[in-house]
Amino acid sequence: MSILRVLLEALRGERKSRGETRDVSFAAALTSGLYEISQALSRPGEDVQRSFDLITSASASILRVERCALLLSVPGEEYPQIRSMAGIPRGKAYEKLRIEMYRRVVLPVLSSGEGVVISEGRPGLDRSLLRLIHRMDVKGMIVAPVKSADSTIGVVIAATPLDRRDLDDEDLKLLTVMANFASVVQGNAALVARLDKKARKLSAIFDISKALNEESDPAVLFQRIIDRATGLLGASSGSVIRVDHTSGMLYIEAEQGLGGAVKSAIRLRIGEGVTGWVAKEGVPLLVKDVREDSRYFEASPKVMCEMAVPIKWGSEVMGVINLDHHQVNGFQEEDLEMLTAFGHVAGVALRNANVLRDWTRDIR
Repeated sequence: MSILRVLLEALRGERKSRGETRDVSFAAALTSGLYEISQALSRPGEDVQRSFDLITSASASILRVERCALLLSVPGEEYPQIRSMAGIPRGKAYEKLRIEMYRRVVLPVLSSGEGVVISEGRPGLDRSLLRLIHRMDVKGMIVAPVKSADSTIGVVIAATPLDRRDLDDEDLKLLTVMANFASVVQGNAALVARLDKKARKLSAIFDISKALNEESDPAVLFQRIIDRATGLLGASSGSVIRVDHTSGMLYIEAEQGLGGAVKSAIRLRIGEGVTGWVAKEGVPLLVKDVREDSRYFEASPKVMCEMAVPIKWGSEVMGVINLDHHQVNGFQEEDLEMLTAFGHVAGVALRNANVLRDWTRDIR
């Protein structure tokens, strides 16, 4: 009998026999679990842990299992980390065999994006997996993937049915639904975090704009621009570049994190390197992995990611703000958008200080 049918009949009071009473109990657990899910999804993004706890609690209730856990991948970690647990606490046997279980059960689900059922009555099951969970004092296990738009980011695990039944594909479908709810919660939390981060950066740009427009000394202004840009976007190093259209050369006016030797040694022509390409094309550029882009010119072997935006006088590129990061994918598209906005702010400040006008006079 389908879950929906059980729920409808329970709500109508149509089930009365002893065997059917068990279905009614199941429907009651399902109703309670769905209520918890609705609570989890209605909570604000910053209350993500409470939402995860409600999902694992509802999963344990609906599936009638002893325990349920949500694990999510963490950058830099080999194995996913437990974010929420519900039900009966894990025993010592689980802790001893946890890594083996991660390797043989969890990582394959993360890799394939396909759930798995490990149960006594499962046809074609690898018996060694069954022996593994028995050694962990688990009487059946299902693992469902938690997916984002383009990858599998974690798993939900349910173990040991309270009624000692054999877990099956219907149980896996149910747990997959719960895993999808966890994905929604994680996605909402990530969206809230991105919006909050963007709001804080826009507020910072507003404050920076006021500070820059109060400065008229070009040397101080250049240094302030790059200091604020690197701090705002968490860059490892950066520079403000002047474009000399007469000679076709680029000159570093101010730097942060590069060092004086690099400032005096680097001489690029318009069109060379990431900075030169931006100077020539007049559009922002983000290179998430400099090792894979032929335009990159190495100033430091530590640099793994680079972005640059133009500073314009009218339609002409007069300068470039360039930022580096020591990690691949250290900058994202939203960071490039923010630096582009910062470039406009810097351009206004330079125009107000007549610096761009002086640059124009110098090169003509």
